[in-house]
Amino acid sequence: MAYGSLFERLGGEVGQRAGWSREVAAMSSVAAHLAKMLSTRAGSVQTLPDYGLPDLNDMRLSLHDSLQQARIAIERFIEAYEPRLTQVRVISLPRTHDPLRQAFAIDALLEMDGVRRQVSFSASLDGSGQVKVNPGASHVR
Repeated sequence: MAYGSLFERLGGEVGQRAGWSREVAAMSSVAAHLAKMLSTRAGSVQTLPDYGLPDLNDMRLSLHDSLQQARIAIERFIEAYEPRLTQVRVISLPRTHDPLRQAFAIDALLEMDGVRRQVSFSASLDGSGQVKVNPGASHVR
């Protein structure tokens, strides 16, 4: 049986993961959910007023302060709305070639089948406000 969230199973997305290991499928499912979460702006979900992030491109603070606030907001948001991850730590990555692109590393514990695995994801926010999340490495803790 393929691993995925309820909505992924209902939408038929888990079929793409047929033949994948449970760990790889779980990482892909979490990455997809994180991308949807982190692309949602605060106030856009009427039934959950605290769901979403402020516009990270529109923070009117110094670069250091805005990155620090973004990092903390992302950690709290993930801890609140992605129950498969605990002990979330977000690290702001240096801006490379594109000054409008913000990138973060997300490290956390993913519990699967009673085993905690240290996992990491890379997330990048482009100028349009969309976030791409890619799964990284994992290892048993």
